[in-house]
Amino acid sequence: LHARSMRCGKLENGCVVFVPGWLVGRRKKNFMVLGKKRSGASGSSGVEDGFEGVKVEVLLGCNGGIWIQRALTALENLGTETPNPEVVQSIRNDHARTGMLLVERRVVSRVRNAVEALKLVRCRITPENIEGVVKASAVTIGVEVKDMLKPDVVVRITQCTRTNNHR
Repeated sequence: LHARSMRCGKLENGCVVFVPGWLVGRRKKNFMVLGKKRSGASGSSGVEDGFEGVKVEVLLGCNGGIWIQRALTALENLGTETPNPEVVQSIRNDHARTGMLLVERRVVSRVRNAVEALKLVRCRITPENIEGVVKASAVTIGVEVKDMLKPDVVVRITQCTRTNNHR
């Protein structure tokens, strides 16, 4: 993975997963945010999507390297204006120094295991497939993160990718 932009910067507070390069499709943007905002005025708790209200950033490398980390919410709060590079660097440093909460660690691990499960069944790694597997594992089937990579569970949680034609 090679992240040179001000948006991605130095990769910290996350994990890397390697998959065969042909499983990662070419996309206009390889950097995406998964999960809904924390519960707010709409009353959505985020539990129904499997992300427990935590946003996760995923960087899909064309060579098969995938970086998963908790979202930098402070950058989103800056708005649409172009931020000063020093401010962005300060936000990144604060993000790197701040430890991950248990719920954030659990969601990042669930997304990582979802990518591994897709790799095991040789399914395309797309945001839609990742979100589908996360939702199936947390809500539909309700398995713990540690049990997601058991062979019988992998088949069940990746079933949504075969029935919804998200390949």
